[in-house]
Amino acid sequence: MSNLTRLMVLGAVHQFQPVHGYFLRQELITWHVDEWANVNPGSIYNALSSLKKDGYVEEHCIETQGKRPERTVYKMTPEGNVEFIRLLRKVIWTVDAFDTKSGMVLTSFMFALSRQEVIEVLEHRVREIDARVKANGYHVEDVVQSETTPLYVREIFELSTTRLKGEKEWTEALLQRLHDGEYSFAGEEPSRRGRHQP
Repeated sequence: MSNLTRLMVLGAVHQFQPVHGYFLRQELITWHVDEWANVNPGSIYNALSSLKKDGYVEEHCIETQGKRPERTVYKMTPEGNVEFIRLLRKVIWTVDAFDTKSGMVLTSFMFALSRQEVIEVLEHRVREIDARVKANGYHVEDVVQSETTPLYVREIFELSTTRLKGEKEWTEALLQRLHDGEYSFAGEEPSRRGRHQP
């Protein structure tokens, strides 16, 4: 099981607990995790089993409703909460020039952190994006000066730069919304403008 799958399942349990696997599967499908996180919806049950074995989630109860099959309901353990935040921080403080996963994870689980930490993460990400864009400029120069690399390879870095600039624009807009009090974060009262209650 990849660390990203562990993070997505742990984060979803953290958000919706106590919760059963079928609900998690249906919910994560609405987040399109199969498309951007490469999390196969069918792997969620295996992830829960593995996380239980590792001591990060535990059985809360067995749920029965009418003629439906029994469903095991899970909740986080204290160790699971620590692991979730550790994995979350490891991902969100990193900007990849070619990958959007860290930004998607941030938007999925930023509620679990304090507003101040999320603002600091976003400010860091703006600086990292600027650095990646600058590096891409040098990569383009390398392609142009190379006697063997086809010139069209520069478009890889041009595409990356364009994507990063779009992410920077979104990040700066989100920063402003957070400064304006949008959403609810750990330690805050639930926001009327957001559905999640930390």
